[in-house]
Amino acid sequence: MAVKKKETASSASQTKVAPKKAAPKKAAPKTTTTTKKAAAPKAKAATPKKAAPKKAAPVKLTDNQTDLLRKVHTAGTSGLAAENKALTKNLEALTAKKLIKKGAKNKATGHVHYHVSKAGEKHLGSSSSTSPSSSS
Repeated sequence: MAVKKKETASSASQTKVAPKKAAPKKAAPKTTTTTKKAAAPKAKAATPKKAAPKKAAPVKLTDNQTDLLRKVHTAGTSGLAAENKALTKNLEALTAKKLIKKGAKNKATGHVHYHVSKAGEKHLGSSSSTSPSSSS
């Protein structure tokens, strides 16, 4: 009830402000030059084509992160368990880059298992195709 009383008080103050009116503005006479000027910006706005959507920049990983991503990938469906704090920090960095997903905690061991995401699989595919050419 108290809320409604406050609202009515504020609406009453708004009604007091509402009767004040600004001086009416006179409408400018329309001429052909103003319509041409008004039409010109519309034409300019319509002519620029939409830019093609930019591809996301490839994720840059350190050598250790790349190796860890491969380990998670080779772990398969069971996933890679985060056994110690250092490994967990590195896995969280890959999770932030959306290359791996955090799975459920294993009740028996108490460790969280990580799995490769679709983006991680794409990254592995692109990096593995470029690494043989760079080593040759």
